[in-house]
Formats: sequence, structure tokens, C-alpha cells
Amino acid sequence: MNQPAIVRRSQLVTPASSLKMIEKGAKVDCDSLIIDLEDAIAPDKKDEARIIMRNALTVLHFEHKEIGVRINGLESPWFLDDLLALGGMPIDTIVVPKVHGAEDVHACEAMVRQLELRGGMAGKTLQLLIESARGLENITEIARASSRCEALIFGVGDYIADTGIAFNSRALWYARSRVAAAAAAAGIQALDHVHPEVANSAALAVEAAEARDLGFTGKWAIHPLQVPVINEAFSPNEKQIAQAQRVIEAYEQSLARGIGAIVVDGTLVDEASLKIARRHQGAALKMGRCASPGS
Repeated sequence: MNQPAIVRRSQLVTPASSLKMIEKGAKVDCDSLIIDLEDAIAPDKKDEARIIMRNALTVLHFEHKEIGVRINGLESPWFLDDLLALGGMPIDTIVVPKVHGAEDVHACEAMVRQLELRGGMAGKTLQLLIESARGLENITEIARASSRCEALIFGVGDYIADTGIAFNSRALWYARSRVAAAAAAAGIQALDHVHPEVANSAALAVEAAEARDLGFTGKWAIHPLQVPVINEAFSPNEKQIAQAQRVIEAYEQSLARGIGAIVVDGTLVDEASLKIARRHQGAALKMGRCASPGS
């Protein structure tokens, strides 16, 4: 499976129970807006939240964002009602929480397929939240369980509650690395966990940079103020774009002369370097940050 074409640097999560917050999220420069029916909604407010969500999706304009809904998990009493509420709604993706194994993905996919047959659910993708030790152990199978799956998301809060692990980058390094590696192996995207300190942009920037270095392609946001910081962290800068283009041009010229490895700007460049440069260039092209090759 190839990397999904859609850019998902920032995914802003907003409660389904507030039309005002959904409307505000629609105006934020995030790549995805995720309307939350799960953790943000009290059990006795689920029915009301679904109605508000449907009204919002019907009347609001979301520009060119990816629109998703985080439903309640398969083990909850609200899973089926959430899926049924999505019928006919203009959404792109369904975020499935608390995925513990491939069987959870298969069950969700079967339900979505049934809804497709009834109309109003065609082409919806899945994004899967890894939030438990069991989910992490089964992550390779989870990532490959459905052709609909386009992203794995690391859900840090429930993972900490399940494992008792500390909330710091050193303690979470293993779990985050597993999520990123499994996503890369399956050819899908990896999205990092939320940063709970809304006003601490400096700490968010550090955490987002760590996620990028681990191989994540984006991160969840819980407040509009976090979106610009996340977008910047996961966007190639002008220096990286220019360097990638120099490497590609120089290496292609060297290959034409029968040379397999060269030095560019004092650094050895070989086939692996070319793949890295093309990855950077591809990311920039998706974001409209550089011209197409050969243009």
C-alpha cells in the first residue's frame, strides 16, 4: 500500500456536542477536523451530540479539510448508533478508538461495508487509535487489517492508564516508535498523541519535533492555538526543500555518467540518500511548497 496522498500534519479534535466549537474548527487552518463522539461526550449526552454533529455537517462549510468523526469503540454500547448516525453525512474518514487487534478492524470494516450497501457511506477511510498494551502488541496485524486504513494514531491517555507508564518522551519512546514503524511498514501514516498543555507552545514544538524525528507524519491538536505549531513541525522548510532538490539533480546527473555515489555539500550521497531526498520533495509537493519535478 502506498502512502495516502492526503496531508495530515495537524488533526484538530473538537467535541460533537458544541456547534460553536465545530464552527470555529471549520475556520482553523488544520489539515483534518475530527468531530469527537467519544471521550469528549458524557454518556448521557451521546444522543444529543449525534444530532448536533449531523446538523453541523449539514450546514457548515469546511473548506478543503479532511472531515472525520471519532466514534465510540466496539466494546461500548454506542458504537452501532454512532455508525448509523454517519449515514449520508459528508465525512471522509472514521476514527476508531481502542483498537486491540485485527479482529476489531475487521468488525468495523464489515459494518461500514453493510452501511455502504444501504447507501450514504461510500469510500470512507479508517484511522485507528492504538491506546493499549494489547493494541501495541498486535499493531502489525492491525495496520494491515483493512485497505481502508490510512493512519494509525497513538492515543496516549488510555495507553498510560492501561500500562502505568510515565508521561514523558523517554518513557513513551518505545510505544511511539512501534506505532511509527508499523505504519511505515504498512504504507500508511502515523499520527502522534495530543499535547495536554494548551498554552505551552514551546513544549508542543519540542514534542512535535520528536514525533517527526521518530517518523510520525502528523499530530493531534486539542486547541486551535496548537495547529500552527504542529503544521510548522511537520512541514519541510525551505532549506530542506532546496537541499533535497540539489541532491536529486546531482545524483541523477552522476548516474547518467555511470557514477553511483557522489558528494553533495560535503556529504556522501548514494541510492538511500536519493530516496530520502525524494521523500522530502514528495512531502513538499503535497503541500504545494515546491514546483513539480521538471517544471
